[in-house]
Amino acid sequence: MTLITSIISSLFTLLFFGGNSTVEQKKINVQVNDNLEFMSSLLLTSDYNKITKPHIGYGLMTEESNPYTDAINGFFLPYRTSAIYDRIEAMIPNGFTFSRPVELMLALGDSKDFSLQYPLSELCVQYCGGMEQIDSLLRQLHDFSKETDYFEFFETVKAYYDPYLQKADSCLQSLPFVPLVEDFYGKAQHSYNFVLSGLMVGDFGLSFPADDTAPLDLFSVHSLGDIDNVLSAGLIFHELSHPFINPLTQKYWHIAENYSDVYERLKVYKLPGFESGYGDWQECVNEHLVRAATIHFLSKSGQEEEANRNLENDLNRGYKYIPAILELFVQYDHNREKYRTLEEFYPMLLNVFGTEI
Repeated sequence: MTLITSIISSLFTLLFFGGNSTVEQKKINVQVNDNLEFMSSLLLTSDYNKITKPHIGYGLMTEESNPYTDAINGFFLPYRTSAIYDRIEAMIPNGFTFSRPVELMLALGDSKDFSLQYPLSELCVQYCGGMEQIDSLLRQLHDFSKETDYFEFFETVKAYYDPYLQKADSCLQSLPFVPLVEDFYGKAQHSYNFVLSGLMVGDFGLSFPADDTAPLDLFSVHSLGDIDNVLSAGLIFHELSHPFINPLTQKYWHIAENYSDVYERLKVYKLPGFESGYGDWQECVNEHLVRAATIHFLSKSGQEEEANRNLENDLNRGYKYIPAILELFVQYDHNREKYRTLEEFYPMLLNVFGTEI
């Protein structure tokens, strides 16, 4: 379906790969995805929260009442006994939660017939019940959207997002995010997309291959909070960094795994449950490096107040290796003739976990 898209920055970037400078036009898209809104509306008006709360401790869809949610509840009420609800609610206990519905809908791209435009991750396929189940579900969703004329309805309520899109636009124009990130990591991605959704609880980062080869189309999906804090520079740098950092940790896991005992030592500093943002050693490594990179970017771009605030918050959450990682990032910046990409420096970064806190 059509994306409500605002092209929020056209940035001319000097990419210093191999010493040759080329000028590329870069843009970040901030958008509301109507396929995602369709699925989120179904989950909102289903027993999704009722099913997940006992296991997670909170609802995964908003319980806020506002003109948008009120309109959705009123629109779907006559269809609440439709078979699509039974199907989705049967999938939820098997793992159709968190990012799985998000990935499934974003993988449709701009398709108007609910056909997949991007390949799904193995985990998404598994938790959705396999490709046969997914194909059948998508056909049923397509039929239900036609039966209800949902997308015509969405056209009448989408203006709810306008002030949020404008605020996000302003934030994303404030700094050259893409040039800073691509120069630091020494790698470019195909596209950068920030998706806003007022129905979900939580944020999700997803990436899809643009074709059979790299680079990727990146999607960072954000729930709405205070309109004055839709996005921050730190959040943008954080979300842009995960698709660069996470694959490197996986690639060099044979090194990171050697320091897994550090996870036990860090537990004494960790906040309860998932309040620190990680649940295992691999997530701990990724979050250390991404959060340190975020602070590094903020500092380099003159956002010292936010950088210091992030550092204080992250240390309080138990990320005790961030100061040492920040020192290594400075060393990396000063030796780009030797390290053309962060990947070439990555094993040295991982060795930081072999030092004392």
